[in-house]
Amino acid sequence: MNRSINQRELMFKAMAGLLGGAIGWIPVEIVNHGHSLTQAESAWLIYGNLFVMAILAGVIGGLITASDDQSFTITEPMKRRAIRGFIICFLLSIPATWFSNVAFSSILEAGGWVGGQQGAIFYLILARLVGWTLMGMMLGLGVGLATGSLRNALKGAAGGWVGGFAGGLVFDPIGMLSSSGMLSRLIGFSAVGFAIGLFIGLAHELTKTAWLVVEAGRLRGRQYRIDGPTVTIGRAEENAIGLFGDPGVQARHAVLERKGELCTIRNLAVQAGTIVNGARIETATLNDGDRIRMGDYELSFHERVGAHGAVATVPPPRPRAASAPGVTAAAAREAFLEGSSGERIRLAAAGRIKIGRALDNDIVIGDASVSRHHAAIEANGGGFRVIDLHSQNGCFVNGQRISEAPLSDGAAVRFGDAAYIFHG
Repeated sequence: MNRSINQRELMFKAMAGLLGGAIGWIPVEIVNHGHSLTQAESAWLIYGNLFVMAILAGVIGGLITASDDQSFTITEPMKRRAIRGFIICFLLSIPATWFSNVAFSSILEAGGWVGGQQGAIFYLILARLVGWTLMGMMLGLGVGLATGSLRNALKGAAGGWVGGFAGGLVFDPIGMLSSSGMLSRLIGFSAVGFAIGLFIGLAHELTKTAWLVVEAGRLRGRQYRIDGPTVTIGRAEENAIGLFGDPGVQARHAVLERKGELCTIRNLAVQAGTIVNGARIETATLNDGDRIRMGDYELSFHERVGAHGAVATVPPPRPRAASAPGVTAAAAREAFLEGSSGERIRLAAAGRIKIGRALDNDIVIGDASVSRHHAAIEANGGGFRVIDLHSQNGCFVNGQRISEAPLSDGAAVRFGDAAYIFHG
């Protein structure tokens, strides 16, 4: 799997489905224990099965929905999602189980499973596949609906269809090998839940168009899909993207907004600010590979190539400092600083650009070795000069500490320990 696939999410969803199947097996086993397929079903058994299968579906759906946080920490939003997922899947399961039972019984009768007689095993497996495929589609649909997104509901139904089919396929072979209906149901329901969670996660991952990856901070390595028109980011639990454990991140720090093919980020933090590619922003359009900093967290933004039906192109670096009036966009693109990780910070073709750790600088560098107001770059007459603003750890050009020096194309520039290459 490539880096665009969030393997952590797949693991959490698959294990949540497996756990849900194992827990949901308990009431199903209480109702069905000692009953075989060749025995006639009483009304109590028919309606009891509808109820316990609804519980099974609710538990699987609730746990898969709750696993969106990819965390073992129980939060209030997680509880709300679990309850919502349980209720939706419970209710959807009742008609789905009814119709799947009708289809199941019809296929068994066609295969000779009537009057206490065992028929062809092919028809039993076929009946199980049809029944569990319907159940999987319902579960996936319910998990998707629990997110409040019709698109996610369709993705979930597709993933649940595959998961239900896979689980139904192994249900009866497991029973034949174990020679125990109880063990078969336990392993079978767990396998069905595992498969449904896994394939729902895969459907979401393979069809996502934009996501964030935490590159630095407490939750490093965590990925977040960007679903829906607005997604909030912050320290509070109610945010879709929660950046916990960092006092530099405000309760509601920023919001991502998708409008057509564009994704923009809007700052909500009055004091702390939101930094995109080294520059403090109020609103900025995001492109693939952009870096976002909030407190000590750094995130990278990613879009799937061709997500909007066209081949994606790498955009030219956007301004990190405002261009002077009258300077054309072409001229403003001619000079930039390139960081060690490949990020580019464009320099205005005229004026003075302040650099430092404080948020009131034109270029903000969140490195402890950088002073609050560390340096400035001045553009004048087509040339650029770097000026040290009495920084503690100094400014360096091509390895020499300077107080002021001209910049030539390819010059190595260092502010404290933050190293860049000047191009211009």
